[in-house]
Amino acid sequence: MNKFLNVLISAIYPKKCICCGEIINEETFICDKCDSLIERNDIENYCFDCGFEKDECACKYNVYRFTSCVSTFKNKQYAQKAYYAYKFYKKQNYCQFFADELSNVINTCYNNADFDLICYVPSYNRRGYNHSGYIAKEVSKKLNISFCSDLLRCVKKCKKQHKSTIKERINNVDGKYAVKYRIDKKRVLLIDDIKTTGSTLDECARVLLFAGAESVHCATVLGSSSKNQLKNK
Repeated sequence: MNKFLNVLISAIYPKKCICCGEIINEETFICDKCDSLIERNDIENYCFDCGFEKDECACKYNVYRFTSCVSTFKNKQYAQKAYYAYKFYKKQNYCQFFADELSNVINTCYNNADFDLICYVPSYNRRGYNHSGYIAKEVSKKLNISFCSDLLRCVKKCKKQHKSTIKERINNVDGKYAVKYRIDKKRVLLIDDIKTTGSTLDECARVLLFAGAESVHCATVLGSSSKNQLKNK
């Protein structure tokens, strides 16, 4: 009966590609064409210290308090469009796709890393749509790492950062986050949606280390080019 019901639902509401909207197989999230066009980061040519590909390494002009960082997709075109639909239009069924992709990258880049817990960068509106939290929770299930949903808190509202300079971004997030309890000697995997300059991740890493974390390693769904940082100096 359940199988028949699923077939009927699929016929009425067929699954569609998260990028282009074309009807696809129920077992996938993205059509073959979009999968070939979506831009993933070149993990084999990556600087994990700053979280950019080596030809855009930002280590020479930035020092971060997180130990390492990696992003799955480039913050542009197909990946950006799909994630923004998930984030701003609450397409929660897209969550599994991004969690699966992020988990694969974490497995590849942090192979055999003994993380003690996973947390995420929270937004100020805690009653709102918890897009990063949903992904972090799914990643924790896939990687079998403890999920701390309430570890980090956003304690003040700041202006939007997308048009800010590097200096403005750093000042904007200063004191924005707080840690609810001690995490002494814990290796933390911190999840966020988008890495641009890394200032938000760095501020979260600062308070996590202050709360006793041994180290903080970051993973984001989207990563912007470091060239944008130079333009916004």
